[in-house]
Amino acid sequence: MSEPRIKHYLINEKYEDPGIVIEIPSINQYLLFDVGNIYKLDRDLIRKIDKVFITHTHMDHFIGFDFMLRNKLGRPQVVDIFGIDPLAYNVYSKLQGYTWNLVEFEPELVFKVKCLKENVFEYYEFNIKRKFAKDFLYEEPVINDVIYENEHYRVRYAVLDHKIKIMGYSFEYKDKILLKKEKVENLPLKGKEIGEFKQWLSDENNKGKTFKIGDKEYDYDYLRNEYTYTQKGIKISYITDVIYSPKNKRKIVELVKNSDYLYCEAVFLERDKDQAEKVYHLTTTQTAEIANLANVKNLVVFHFSRRYGKNKDIVLDEVRKYFPNVS
Repeated sequence: MSEPRIKHYLINEKYEDPGIVIEIPSINQYLLFDVGNIYKLDRDLIRKIDKVFITHTHMDHFIGFDFMLRNKLGRPQVVDIFGIDPLAYNVYSKLQGYTWNLVEFEPELVFKVKCLKENVFEYYEFNIKRKFAKDFLYEEPVINDVIYENEHYRVRYAVLDHKIKIMGYSFEYKDKILLKKEKVENLPLKGKEIGEFKQWLSDENNKGKTFKIGDKEYDYDYLRNEYTYTQKGIKISYITDVIYSPKNKRKIVELVKNSDYLYCEAVFLERDKDQAEKVYHLTTTQTAEIANLANVKNLVVFHFSRRYGKNKDIVLDEVRKYFPNVS
């Protein structure tokens, strides 16, 4: 059973602006969660990023939008941005901070925003050819907790409390059915027939049916067991800027449960929990409790308060008392 080739990491040091990158080169997908100070990211990577998930637009989560914009100018691209109201207004305000009188010479750059507002998703488009005017496209009702999905992965969300409504996210790369090449090579299948064979086996609706190879019919279960293996997916969750409350805790645990990696803030030491409550953030022990309740495999903590300077170990050591597998 192989693992998908997915790279994920914090964009900054643990005491600097929060945010993570998820790279999936095999399908040319590059995702960014929060866009605070992103100056440390490779510029070629920034140009590749085409999906951005924003928790909220406090400065340390959104100030890097300008730097991202600067690195995307001059290349045709559509960038999808996801988040919660008033994200569309915030994106528009950023874009209108500049003068766009020479855009007729620019390749087409488009930002598309999917914004949660109450019980609907609102869709907007900002096209450089229209000087990034705020064009409302349509709205659709919310039917589940999936904010984006394609054939390879989905991103789920929860609305959380930071004295404003913010988003928590969970990236779920789907299990994949792969062919055992050494065995398939012995079958009388060529070219697109192999692709059709794989597609048929990947569809569990074919269970109980048969597939013809040569002049024989073979049962789905037999072919699935004999000629395929499962590449297990991966779940990576991202939680930051939330108060420790029963409602938040319940929502977070439900969203991130069984994550392979949980990226979660641990802003304050437990001795400073009064300050954490005052500014709507988590302490080390609260983060560890959430990780334990959610049965996550690996915990990555970040967003450390500046009061501890660059002393990362003081925070990590306290988390490790309650959740050993932390980095």
